Amino acid sequence: MSSGLSEYVNSVFEQPWWLDTVAPEKWKEILVKEEGRIIARWPIVEMGWGIGMPKLTQTLGFWLDDKVLKSDKYLYERKRITNLLLHQVYKYKNIKVTLDHNVNYFLPMYWDDFVIQPCISYRIIDLSDLEQIYDRFSKNVKRNINTARRKVDIKTIDNIEFLIQLLEKTFNKQNRKLPISKDLVRNIYISSKENQSSRLLYALNREGNVISGCLFIFDKNVCYYLLPGNDPKYSNTGANALLIWEGIRFASTVSKSFDFEGSMIEGIENYFQQFGGTPIVYYQIRKQSIILELFELLKPKLKSYIGYKR
Repeated sequence: MSSGLSEYVNSVFEQPWWLDTVAPEKWKEILVKEEGRIIARWPIVEMGWGIGMPKLTQTLGFWLDDKVLKSDKYLYERKRITNLLLHQVYKYKNIKVTLDHNVNYFLPMYWDDFVIQPCISYRIIDLSDLEQIYDRFSKNVKRNINTARRKVDIKTIDNIEFLIQLLEKTFNKQNRKLPISKDLVRNIYISSKENQSSRLLYALNREGNVISGCLFIFDKNVCYYLLPGNDPKYSNTGANALLIWEGIRFASTVSKSFDFEGSMIEGIENYFQQFGGTPIVYYQIRKQSIILELFELLKPKLKSYIGYKR
């Protein structure tokens, strides 16, 4: 844990309270200070093998002062500051970090032999006009929403255990174990609620069964569709589409944008794009040992071999 400079962040994932929750005692801040002020901050998480990403954390750093960004017409300052940050992580032999989409100048890392891999998440960038947002939904999404309105109710229920049960059912359907600990889910909910940065929504059918749910995490800029769970037995109700729509409606009251939290799996991307969002590019950077990099290259084939659908 470090000093916790909560105003120097790109997203909720860089907030000290978030990092204290997902990586207790494992994170610290890399800072660049000049003339008595902080001009750059990069929160990093130390793993046993190097620097990595904690669970359920979409991106991490680095933040640059707006004054630098606005005055840096030819990117000289951005290049200089990025190199100052990189200099402070050279002692780590393995680095694998996903950067916030605001970090769109990655050439200093490329020149320093980092592997740069683009990632995509769909985002509704402007939440000011809900009617226009709904109009951009596909016919299939609108049909599912209308179907769900006749079958389910969306409610805020202060009970994270319902979501954990739904997550287990979601992964059981895929013959997979829940890849995150239940305690982590509980702790994220407790911390985010304490910091007024989450909303937990559930869809209940007419019999009162909880059939779908999601934990939304937000700050003033972006609301994230962080952790959805569904009961496969009720997949034909359209509840998930209605839950997302209600999440977007809520997001419009607290944030500027709504992010679908990653869309790199083909089937998921196909579903998210039907909500009319814009593809947002962000970058994973990594510099690893030969063994870890070989594993990285073989990972898609290994997933295919065990039946994991991309």
